[in-house]
Amino acid sequence: MNIREFYDADPRRQTSEEVAFGYGWTTEDDKHSTYRLSWVADTGEAYIVREPHPGGILARYLDQLRVDQVDVGELLVEVLATTDRYALEAALAGWPAVMPEKNSLHWARRQLAALSSANSSPSTTRPPSA
Repeated sequence: MNIREFYDADPRRQTSEEVAFGYGWTTEDDKHSTYRLSWVADTGEAYIVREPHPGGILARYLDQLRVDQVDVGELLVEVLATTDRYALEAALAGWPAVMPEKNSLHWARRQLAALSSANSSPSTTRPPSA
């Protein structure tokens, strides 16, 4: 879904506080795009937005100057996890040092997948006997 569809799908997203976790995440298989990672407080969603830069690094610079920006329909969203802020910050500890590295989004995906797995694991605690 694109960014407009993402916000339209849940009105809480439109008014919620958001916390940014970087605007320059990259992948090896999509060299002409960067990704931004954010968390929506009211929904607990950690999501990425793919921002294409068809002209490469120069286009990325022009994007920052708001010259020749892509259409909103090209800003694709993917929710990576649903969690609270403290768990997300713990999972992404050290992200500012990782984000500029090549294929950095792979690291973020792995961290958040581990977080999702931990949240969905069945409890090992037994219920009290009746």
